[in-house]
Amino acid sequence: MKNNLLKNYDRFVILIWIFLTIIFALQYIPPSSVVEGGLLALSMMLCAYPFTTYLSRNLLKKAMRQKRMLLFIGQFFLISALFAVLIPIILYGFSYLEKSGIFPPSELLSVDDYAIYGYLNAFVITLFINFGFCGLRFYEENMKLHEALVESQLQVLHQQINPHFMFNVLNHINILMQEDVNLASSLLVKYAKILRYQLNSEKNRSISIEQEVQFLKDFVDIEKIRWGDELQINCLWKVENNEKEFPSLLLITFIENAFKYVSRGISDSAYVTINFEQKANLICLEVENSKSNIQLEKDSVSGLGLENIKKRLDILYADNYRLTIKNSETTYYTKLVIKL
Repeated sequence: MKNNLLKNYDRFVILIWIFLTIIFALQYIPPSSVVEGGLLALSMMLCAYPFTTYLSRNLLKKAMRQKRMLLFIGQFFLISALFAVLIPIILYGFSYLEKSGIFPPSELLSVDDYAIYGYLNAFVITLFINFGFCGLRFYEENMKLHEALVESQLQVLHQQINPHFMFNVLNHINILMQEDVNLASSLLVKYAKILRYQLNSEKNRSISIEQEVQFLKDFVDIEKIRWGDELQINCLWKVENNEKEFPSLLLITFIENAFKYVSRGISDSAYVTINFEQKANLICLEVENSKSNIQLEKDSVSGLGLENIKKRLDILYADNYRLTIKNSETTYYTKLVIKL
């Protein structure tokens, strides 16, 4: 997941420097002249840039990674104090240019005691500038750390889902190998297609909605063959925009669980109903299955797939999704609505 603010951060910082130069120029121009006021503002910003950049880009980043923020506070005030010395020097320089006749005399540089008034004023200005840019850099670094954490969490969750799914796939093929070798071979080819998609999804976390839906259809087709007449399967797929980007393997758990826990036997009127719809920026998946009268033995990874999906949804969509689960004595129903 890429953050647009992080991608354009350097441009944003440059715009702030330009904005500050203009603000200072507007303050200096009225009591002097356009040329002198503009050059004075530009000179101050050019002197401030290396100090502020070194403080925010190097020292702050190092302090955050080494968790030595108290040391950085001392460095912050020290560098601000050193930079503040340059502002009175710049003012003295422009005062000299006025006395030399290069610039006309102005009220801007009419104060004689630059050593005290100029330094205190300069120190306040440098604190303001450095605090602003360090705040921006602190926010940027935190965003980077958050993004790295999210990517790491997604990778871990993704790897947890894959082995569970592969275990179910291989178990189905193992059963069929004892009953119908040809059918098992056919299913193995279909499963290879599914597993290939799954492996590719490790490289491409965002794929087109068409690819994800086709993956779900392939999975359902295999389950239709495996169950035969024992299970009634009804599916409805509606996709408005096939090229819409979507996270891979986000929906398979809901469908996989429906087949895993569906009621068994013709007398149980077993069924699985799947309705998928993508319209504009909304995704809606509804899955319902009849529940089995036979209590399945729970293993150590029971419920892990659904738990991981909930975590992925929280990371990817936060408050932009709604998951509804209804568990009755005879049916199990889930509805997932996502706002992309």
